[in-house]
Amino acid sequence: MRRRDVGGRPSGALRTFDSRRPASPRPGAGRGNTGRPGNAGRPGNAGRPSVRPPHRSHNDVRYARPSTRHLRPARHARGGARPLPSRWSYRGYYSRWYCHPWYRYRYSTVAVVGLGFSVHAWHDWWIPPSRYGWNWTPGYWSYGYWHPGYWVPTRRAPVGYVYVPGWWDNDVYVDGYYRTEARPDWEWVEGYYLDEGTYVRGHWIPTGAGPEGYTWEAGFWDGEEYVDGFWRPEFRTAYYWVSAFYDSDGIFHAGYWVPEEERVSEEWIPGWFDGNEWVPGYWLHVSELNDQALQDYVAPEGYDDGWDFVEITVEDLPAGSPPETVIIERHRDATGRDPLALPVIPEED
Repeated sequence: MRRRDVGGRPSGALRTFDSRRPASPRPGAGRGNTGRPGNAGRPGNAGRPSVRPPHRSHNDVRYARPSTRHLRPARHARGGARPLPSRWSYRGYYSRWYCHPWYRYRYSTVAVVGLGFSVHAWHDWWIPPSRYGWNWTPGYWSYGYWHPGYWVPTRRAPVGYVYVPGWWDNDVYVDGYYRTEARPDWEWVEGYYLDEGTYVRGHWIPTGAGPEGYTWEAGFWDGEEYVDGFWRPEFRTAYYWVSAFYDSDGIFHAGYWVPEEERVSEEWIPGWFDGNEWVPGYWLHVSELNDQALQDYVAPEGYDDGWDFVEITVEDLPAGSPPETVIIERHRDATGRDPLALPVIPEED
């Protein structure tokens, strides 16, 4: 199935690769520079870019990032209002109602690292530049195929959490993160590479058996929260499943069904999971698929609230506490539970 994009290619929301720590940063560098992502290697920005990425513009909802903490009823949703997901960890799907209908299967993440140098992760001789707050774990050969290296934080994980190593999607590096050690009624499946290089993401899966004929679609890490997966049919007559992936702009493309047939002068708009059920895809005439349609679309309130965040400063931290402590406490205050996952925030010198 031919894929088509309307609108220009964005510059993504990427974590900065912090290779050195100048004693006196130049004016405008790091968190205060609005022309580049913030320094993800320091506390004060919760380990994510401190500014909206360059592609953010008024009413540009192709790569929106709605808030999952303050959901509004989706009264504008096709087919009537949609109920809020019963589980907190499915709100990431539901929030896509605030995006343009053509792009509801895409998620603006802050999980991908902007490396800024040539990458040869799939060659056994390659060693990347040093990265502040991280140690490089070399790749290795196993059963005749290559497992590329990854970064591990120099500091220990917060109490009750374990580190999930980052991984490579071709030349895109998805940063590692901390996940909770245990979760009632769920088990953790470690990530692994297939022999052709595809990475199967580590993920939580329910311990109980799924519906007959269904398979588990793994959840994903968006750089700030872990979004749970869901059960989907293993097979569907006259359709095939397109697997999820992260692209170089930091966008997570969720998996979706594509019809085997092709239609003249029509394009397929992928369906998506809204946290409760699958929202079917549909055909659209190419005459409607244009930039003007994007510009004329009026996004509902809240389509971009997910780029707003509470800054963490050194003063917020109890003596000797890691920066992640504040994230845990604020998540408890908001939800009454500990977060399923945390970003890695290297400590200050």
